[in-house]
Amino acid sequence: MTAPLPRDPDALRARTKLAKKWAYLLSSRTFVPMSTAELEHRLAGLVDRLCAGVAVESLAQHAGRDVGEALVALNCTTPEGLQISIEVVSKGLLGMSSLAPDDRLRNRVVDVVAALSASFVERVRQATMEQQEHLGRSLYKAMREAQVELRLSRARVELLETHSSTGIATVEPDGVLVRANEALARILDRSPDELTGMSLFDLAHPDERAGLRADVAGLAGGAARDGARTVTQPCRLLRADGEPAWVMLTLSPLHRVEAPPQVVVLAEDATDVNLLQGQLNHQALHDVLTRLPNRQYFTSRLEQALRTADPRTGVTVFHLDLDGFSRFTGGLGREVGDHVLKVVAGKLEAVVAGENAMVARFGHDEFAILVENSPGTPDVVTTVRRINEVLSAPFTSHGHRVAVSATIGVVHRPPRGSSPLDLLDSADLALRRAKGGGPRQWELADPEQDDLDRRAFSLAATMAGAWEEDELLVRYRPVVRLADGSVESAEALLLWDHPGLDELPHEQCVALAEDTGLAVPLGSWVLRDACGQAVAWRERLGRDLPVRWALSPSQAADPDLVGVVRGALRDTGLAPSSLRLGVTGRSLFSGRGEVADNLEVLAEGGVGLELEGSTGAPEDLLRVVDGPPVRAVRLGQAPAAGPGTAAARALAGVLGVVRDAGIGLTAAGVTTPEQARWWREVGADTASGPLFAPAGPPDDITR
Repeated sequence: MTAPLPRDPDALRARTKLAKKWAYLLSSRTFVPMSTAELEHRLAGLVDRLCAGVAVESLAQHAGRDVGEALVALNCTTPEGLQISIEVVSKGLLGMSSLAPDDRLRNRVVDVVAALSASFVERVRQATMEQQEHLGRSLYKAMREAQVELRLSRARVELLETHSSTGIATVEPDGVLVRANEALARILDRSPDELTGMSLFDLAHPDERAGLRADVAGLAGGAARDGARTVTQPCRLLRADGEPAWVMLTLSPLHRVEAPPQVVVLAEDATDVNLLQGQLNHQALHDVLTRLPNRQYFTSRLEQALRTADPRTGVTVFHLDLDGFSRFTGGLGREVGDHVLKVVAGKLEAVVAGENAMVARFGHDEFAILVENSPGTPDVVTTVRRINEVLSAPFTSHGHRVAVSATIGVVHRPPRGSSPLDLLDSADLALRRAKGGGPRQWELADPEQDDLDRRAFSLAATMAGAWEEDELLVRYRPVVRLADGSVESAEALLLWDHPGLDELPHEQCVALAEDTGLAVPLGSWVLRDACGQAVAWRERLGRDLPVRWALSPSQAADPDLVGVVRGALRDTGLAPSSLRLGVTGRSLFSGRGEVADNLEVLAEGGVGLELEGSTGAPEDLLRVVDGPPVRAVRLGQAPAAGPGTAAARALAGVLGVVRDAGIGLTAAGVTTPEQARWWREVGADTASGPLFAPAGPPDDITR
């Protein structure tokens, strides 16, 4: 039951003012978990309840108790909050004379405020008791859970210590073992009871005791070495018979309440691991098949030798590659090949048996020998001869009598400051040069030649990137008629505008492309560019100006060559008769395989084929007459005899036979008017070379 409150503006304004003042003081001097606006709204309702209690005497106690409980519910439970509420409410209600007669207003306000205070205190007391009861229950539950967890932890520890294969012990700061498990007893060949009471330091190898004592003291004192909370390290403990037991020892502090800390010791038996590690280290540094040191071990030994060898005699490195080793594996089988490698390993060790030397296998059929020279060490020539003499002695392998030889690169007495990698690189470069001379050759390292070889190899390695960076250019050189000097066709050439070197010529670019496997894609790119350029010249000049591209051996044998040529002709609109492809005599006269098929299909399709780089030898020129369909022969060698000589008359006679067969003749590399006149007299139709024009951009051809 509530009493109606005055609704006049003054009374409503007074209640609102009281609620705002109450909310402001509470929020500014105590903590209430809500915004000021929300607090004002909640307190406005409480002000209405208090005013109703003052207005109706029978509602005073009930209204005061409700408001006291509501304040506690608002979390306004501090003494300061109660004091603020009593002061604000008392003064505010006494100022509202419209709530009750003047002679009764003070008494009713006192009744309401007294009931509010009593209810507030009672509700705070109840809340405190509820909190204490809840806290007690929580503490009891936590204690029971801790007891259960403690029992489980003890059970887990006992289970771990009993069944673990890792030795576990607890030691005092002075090293005395408080307890030890069966695993530790097995590792040390003692019983757990025997270990209890012994000193961990007495169980350690004498060389380990000082460090172990410092680690235990540091962990027990809370200051482990390097600030570590645990210490893990290999250690040797002593068995009952005095033999060492290799273990991986882990020490960790065990802090206790109201008791000095202890240290937990974990010992994992590493005896077998150490044996296995030794085997793995040997395998990592040795070849599995021949048992010789591998490249890694050889490099390490070489680095040491370069530092310690006698500077008067130095060291010598031999890098060997067996000649034609694939004939053993391919012809006689893998087992024979493996046996040959083992025999070679033994023979090489026998060659340097009397020297301070190491023989290593670098991989497949490559070996290396390091000799730390002494005054009595044979010279390089004698050693190389001895190596091949020993290797060439026949031996039996799986029922076959076989023998081997080796090509060898040698680095003799390198400078003392040389690095092992540079030295091995020089030996490898020398070996590569020796291979160029055929089997059973050897080559001594030459720093100047090494630099040239490295430059060539670096060019080959970076050629793909140069193509990507547009450093590779297609240039054109005119082919002129010797009769009148007019441009008959154009040769496409590949040049490299290298940023750090002079422009690399066509022949070098093609050779590098062959070495790096770029000959096919680069050749296809140049071929397409040349076809497109021929079409552009036809549109500009109003006549056909054929283009010529010399196929490399790889491009001539490319199974996709016919498709590439047809695609270039189709996409550019060039007639097949306006495209001429140069091929070497070896490719042209092979008569079998992909090359022959490619050339036959292209010739049938109207593409002109030209013999590339002919020396003018009569037997080669006469083979052209009766051989594959060739449009022209390109003579690449300048004349060695002047006009009117017997040699000139003989060459002119052979060229006449070629011309009578309808095959054109082109001279390449013409540099002087005399050469041009000579070629014209012996029957050449066209020529190219520096005399007429160097290779240049496409526009130079039409000027």
